[in-house]
Amino acid sequence: MLDKNIFGLKLLLFFIILIGSVFSQTKTAEININDKEILGNVNNLVFGNNIIGYPYNPKTKSNEYNNRGAGIWDPDKNLPVIPMEELAKEAGLSVARYPGGNIVHTFDWKKTIGPLSGRSDQKFGLPEFLRFCADIHAIPLITVSETIGTAQDAADLVEYLNLPDDGKHPWATKRAKDGHPEPWNVKWFEFGNEVPYSTNTDSTAIKFGEKFLEYERKIKVIDPSIKFGIAGTLEFSLNDLDIWLKPLLNVIGDNVDFIVHHAYIPSYSRNDGMPSSSDLFSIGLASEEQIQDYYNRMNQIIFTVTSKHTPIAVTEYNGWFAQNKPLPYRLTLGNALINFEMIKIFLNPKNNIIMANSWQYSNEYWGAVKGYTYKNEKLIKRPLYYIFQLFHEHFGNVILNTTVTCNSYETDGGYGVLPGKGTGHNFELSPESIPLLAGWQLRTGNNFSQKMNGRILEVDFNGSDVNYYHAVKNINVLPLTGYRVTGWIKTESLISNRGIGLEVGDGRGWDATKSVSNSPDFIGANDWQKVTVDYVTLPDAKTISIVPRRISGSGSISGKAYIRDISVQRFIPQTYSSVPYLSAIASRDSVNGKIYLFVLNKSMIDSINTVISISGMNPAKAECWILNGPGVDATNELNDLNVSLSNKKLTSSSGKLKISFAPHSLTAIEIY
Repeated sequence: MLDKNIFGLKLLLFFIILIGSVFSQTKTAEININDKEILGNVNNLVFGNNIIGYPYNPKTKSNEYNNRGAGIWDPDKNLPVIPMEELAKEAGLSVARYPGGNIVHTFDWKKTIGPLSGRSDQKFGLPEFLRFCADIHAIPLITVSETIGTAQDAADLVEYLNLPDDGKHPWATKRAKDGHPEPWNVKWFEFGNEVPYSTNTDSTAIKFGEKFLEYERKIKVIDPSIKFGIAGTLEFSLNDLDIWLKPLLNVIGDNVDFIVHHAYIPSYSRNDGMPSSSDLFSIGLASEEQIQDYYNRMNQIIFTVTSKHTPIAVTEYNGWFAQNKPLPYRLTLGNALINFEMIKIFLNPKNNIIMANSWQYSNEYWGAVKGYTYKNEKLIKRPLYYIFQLFHEHFGNVILNTTVTCNSYETDGGYGVLPGKGTGHNFELSPESIPLLAGWQLRTGNNFSQKMNGRILEVDFNGSDVNYYHAVKNINVLPLTGYRVTGWIKTESLISNRGIGLEVGDGRGWDATKSVSNSPDFIGANDWQKVTVDYVTLPDAKTISIVPRRISGSGSISGKAYIRDISVQRFIPQTYSSVPYLSAIASRDSVNGKIYLFVLNKSMIDSINTVISISGMNPAKAECWILNGPGVDATNELNDLNVSLSNKKLTSSSGKLKISFAPHSLTAIEIY
């Protein structure tokens, strides 16, 4: 009882602190660059991107991905689109990932090669992608499907790409007939895509790890020099590191060349304009410490389990703004600034990130470049594009230690971003479980049956495409408080492209709040699996709902699912410290001696007067390139210069540079 009371007092204190507002105060911001302290080399492989080669979709009847690569390929001339290649070079696109996203679950690479006459619905195939990479001098990264084909098909892929056409290797002979007699020598391969949350695979970590080892053994016989990585974790759930990454690593050990993480933050899908764009991007820009903490823990787990510093590859990242009203936030200046913050972390040598690939280069939904030349459309640089252009044109090759002293702001967080308040607070789980209803509240629905069998909920799907959410447990909750829901799920001959898991969300429902957390799905035949979902309530929350969840839209589902022993514990969420308004990273070019400084002003309102000094150096002058627009929610969709670069020069005073950084701006500075 004492532990319960202590936790309750801590929770009350945490809530009181959370609703307070404390700002650190400094008259003038200061940035100091230590030219003598090199943190490490700049890894240019973090400036990669995703290239889309989706197969033909008969529903949309569009050929823009399968034949045009989202605008980078001209199928009529069988050539790359030169302006798209020039933009890729200008952005310093260093690594290109193919074919893109969850499409890999149904992507058969063998249908993307061979004579064009035999693949009229895939004129932008593997040979064309590799031609694009060669033209822009980008390293190709190819995702290997874990669901379509076999380990032998993956070995055939490596043979096609990397072995000589010497009469002994039939797939290499096919490559030569495709117009490339010499091997492509592709070194980077990724196994699976977002498998912890995949709807097309048996997604238990143990089975996935065993399958990876089967593929790894097969393909490394063909070419031992390749780098073969595995789909690891998604977003920034610390819980997933324990329930997915640890058991996965226990299976594969150090038999892997890199671990994949997909970094999406914040996670926002509301279309009601709430909160305001300024508040929303203030939240999104508060995630730096949270992201850094995640990679600290991920690297620690990798080393603890494998005794090896296996690197991390962030093969997808962006702000997860999946909405269009009042405007598509994914295409704004604010989202570009969030991406800068992520790249800054990827460049930190201590994070052991071997490459990173933005989602994604052109058109589709998130594309950094907009426009199709075959439609005579002007190619438009969206705000995100300029982040890569600035790094490519105004950055050195070694990272320098940089300190920033400035005001900070506080945030309650939300949308996947944890609060930033004061000096922060560590995660703490209550030892007590919250009492729940003995059974489930069952609702009626079609194309399934459900019943209680003692403490076990049984659900039987009859083969239709079912949107299942018809058993629920509701509990009263506190706002801005964490709730960990644990349960057990078993499946029996559950056949579907999308299985069943647990969902925890605001009791007002998805339509009202767009606020839920989901566990991985389960299909096939699985013995009892422990499932854990962490959820932090909204500032005005009163109840949460716990439901076994199967989302429709992925085809039929048949078979049975069983759910038992749901329990709930409160937790005090991890809280990070208040957020400095200025974020900076500095580098030096070891050839010409120039020092480069990038500074982001996260304030939505105020310019910040700043003094810049360099230890052991008296700069004479500097030149700035400033990325900004009329507001943090500005886009280039209607006016391609709405968010753009401006230029100005600075002169030093008493060996220091003085500058005022405008609100919601990113400034690249070359210091002489």
